[in-house]
Amino acid sequence: MKTGALVQQALQSARAGRLTLFSRLMQEVVPFNRPHRIRVVDLSGGQCKVLLPWRRRNLNHVGTMHACALATAAEYASGLCLLNAMEHQQVRLVMANLNITYPRRAQSACTAVAKLDSRHLEDILAQLDKEGRGAFVLKAQVKNADNEVVASAEITWHLKRLSA
Repeated sequence: MKTGALVQQALQSARAGRLTLFSRLMQEVVPFNRPHRIRVVDLSGGQCKVLLPWRRRNLNHVGTMHACALATAAEYASGLCLLNAMEHQQVRLVMANLNITYPRRAQSACTAVAKLDSRHLEDILAQLDKEGRGAFVLKAQVKNADNEVVASAEITWHLKRLSA
């Protein structure tokens, strides 16, 4: 089975609430994320939530969550949210810009959440229908175990419709 077909099958299972295979498979498909052990914990209702675990590899020199690990989790949640929303579309997704702020230190495992409302999705699909490509911004928030925002990100994505 080709990787694309396997990812689609795992994504269908993830949409049904069975996330383990999808999370593990995505670590192979996106090898940069593998060392972070980011895990998909929710992929429903127009949102994607991922868990960034508290582990030594994700920490910085002062013993808090590394800024780049937080940025990676935000990017990952945002990209998966867009890909999930493009359910029956064949698209290529490339990050063009990442703007992130860190209002407080992260001293625990964190969750990154990105949400795509139906109006924003309609705008994206309309531009893809019209031009076959476009640039879109999707926000993500990263929260600590106390549900406090530790990072807020705006990610600009370039989407291009692929021919079938």
